[in-house]
This record gives sequence, structure tokens and C-alpha cells, in this order.
Amino acid sequence: MMNWRQIFLELMSQSDRVQTSVYFPKDIHEALVRWAEDEDRPISNLVVRIVTKAVEEREKQQNPPQ
Repeated sequence: MMNWRQIFLELMSQSDRVQTSVYFPKDIHEALVRWAEDEDRPISNLVVRIVTKAVEEREKQQNPPQ
């Protein structure tokens, strides 16, 4: 199993990545910090995972299997 550093390096080495800035309310940021620490991963990696799942779920809702 890969640790978060290996996963992060793998994700960052992909050429289709883009960088963006996101501004969170302080309480949300603090919750994300705790969550990321619990999972021993950087916040950016956690946010990518959360957003990826949300996008996948939205796409499923918009394009249900037939």
C-alpha cells in the first residue's frame, strides 16, 4: 500500500494537473486540517479526494445507467 507521500508525488507527477486557489471559512479549514491529520495526508490530497468523489456522484446523478 502506498503512503500519502507516494500518492501525493504520483498525483503531482501527472501532467493533466492544474493548480487553483480555494478560500475556506476558518472553521471548515480547521476541520479539514484535523481530518487530513487523522488520515496522515496533506490537505490538498484530501480535498482532491473529496472533490473527486463529489464530481463522480454528480455525474452519476446526471447520467444514470440505463
